[in-house]
Amino acid sequence: MPRVDGAVVRSAGPADVEALAGISGRALNATYRGVVPDVVLDEWIEGGPTSWRAAFENRASDSPNRAWVAERDGSVLGYATTVPARSHWLPPPDGAGELTNLYLDPDAIGTGLGRLLYEHAVTDLRQRGFDPLLVWAFRDNPLATRFYERMGLTMDVAEHSWVLGDVPCPIVRFRRDWPTDGPA
Repeated sequence: MPRVDGAVVRSAGPADVEALAGISGRALNATYRGVVPDVVLDEWIEGGPTSWRAAFENRASDSPNRAWVAERDGSVLGYATTVPARSHWLPPPDGAGELTNLYLDPDAIGTGLGRLLYEHAVTDLRQRGFDPLLVWAFRDNPLATRFYERMGLTMDVAEHSWVLGDVPCPIVRFRRDWPTDGPA
């Protein structure tokens, strides 16, 4: 398992539901107030435990959807989720994999855990043959957009709107194609 300063990344499971919902709520609240309509954001936060429980209850053992947590000293501090790319907003390129979530407890930002989770999740997607990698982010989330650019992704959709609570919320898509020879 990869490590950063005593942190490890491992598969998430049903026992992590409360920790995942807590991180999700704190991260969403800290990141998206003013970006997403408050009523939608409050629904996301309130529904966190139920959504996470359902995600684990409905997951088949051979599901291509994966969830990872980063923990240190037994405390979950962040998570990442991956899936075969979906067409919620625009059709993805054939064979694409998608990093659907990468969230840290706000106090863990800047500690290297985001990079650790990202690298673990993306390595897993790549090892399973997904190419290219896609990531959607809110355009008005500069922390995320700068992070993905530092990770070597290129913005290939500069603006699209996700309508939330009847409000268009601008989103962007990042992409990374893997070289055909050698590691990334």
